[in-house]
Amino acid sequence: MVGDAYLDSTYNAVMLVSEWAVKDLYSISNVHFRDIRVDGTGTSVVSARTAGSASFANVDARNVGAVGVNNCGSFHFTPAGSEFGLTDLGGNDGGWLAPWLLPNTITCDDRPPVVPPPPPSRW
Repeated sequence: MVGDAYLDSTYNAVMLVSEWAVKDLYSISNVHFRDIRVDGTGTSVVSARTAGSASFANVDARNVGAVGVNNCGSFHFTPAGSEFGLTDLGGNDGGWLAPWLLPNTITCDDRPPVVPPPPPSRW
């Protein structure tokens, strides 16, 4: 994608999604974003709900409603990070990308909450 502009998106400016039933069979890889302007999102600049990768160069974002990147990967939440990788090729402004790059940081707001088990009880 080159030269696009997103103005007042009610949700994410960009979503990369695999359908749930086939999320482990397919990925979205080698997507490149360059010279993009994002002004106003309800949530994030990029939302990844798939395995794969994307690179970003000269993507300027402002007035982002939540976190810059909502990276769920393919919802396996591995210790190694998300199954979706983001690459910063430089020139990205607005601070939306830099904190979420390595190691494929999971920033998924769809992640189920961790519920601790109850304490042991007597029989």
